[in-house]
Amino acid sequence: MNRLKEEIKNKKPFVIGMVHCAPLSGYEDSPGESIVKEKFINDLEALISGGIDAIMIENNYDIPHYEKAKESTIPQLTDLCLEARKLTKKPLGICVLWNDYERALLIAKKADLDFVRIPVFVDKVKTDYGIYSAKADECIKFRKKINAQNILIFADVQVKHAEHLIKRPLTEAVTEAIKKQADGIIITGKWTGDPPTLSDVQEAKMTSGETILILGSGVTPENSRGYNVNGFIVGTYFKEESERGKDFHNVFPWKSKIMADRVKKFMGKIR
Repeated sequence: MNRLKEEIKNKKPFVIGMVHCAPLSGYEDSPGESIVKEKFINDLEALISGGIDAIMIENNYDIPHYEKAKESTIPQLTDLCLEARKLTKKPLGICVLWNDYERALLIAKKADLDFVRIPVFVDKVKTDYGIYSAKADECIKFRKKINAQNILIFADVQVKHAEHLIKRPLTEAVTEAIKKQADGIIITGKWTGDPPTLSDVQEAKMTSGETILILGSGVTPENSRGYNVNGFIVGTYFKEESERGKDFHNVFPWKSKIMADRVKKFMGKIR
């Protein structure tokens, strides 16, 4: 069994903390390379010192999102991932929004990351940035082409922040994702901070069987015990309290810091 798969299955719940990069090069709101890097390292170190199990890096504040990331952002995003690998031996992953599986896998291979997140793997969705279709077959083929089969694919099923254009039961989407070789399934609520319904999680759990199942939104110490899953992805909950951002796509502005004490308290409570 893959080392990370084994670790996730043996450490319940396995918690993946999010590092949301500040706007990267080529975006009007980018604060510059030095500030982007400083913010990135501070958030990364807060997660590590707080006792997180793994970390996922995401270009969350590169707005507007595109299906393929802007070329100007890739060197900087790659450098940040390389820096992260220098700073920790913990499992690391990446999500390149909206659905850039090629860049995610290439960066993961170069920076020795352990997993990638693919938001649209078997679904077809309408977002504020366009309509995106399933990329499972292309993703698996590309992973093999670059000889990166050791990098796990965590696939969202009926992902948040989107209108789903394939109307079908959750169990059908989960079944297809597993058939298409997803190494893990991510279930979310409708929006950042919204937990999935208990019925959806139970349905996904029954369908997923031995495949890793991870909750991708709305997890708190108070509700975490109600879910029988392998792990959680947590981002916004770890950030400092502040006013909500003017842009409704993000609950907090990019300047909001991850607080190590919030991470530590969360990890202590759910353990």
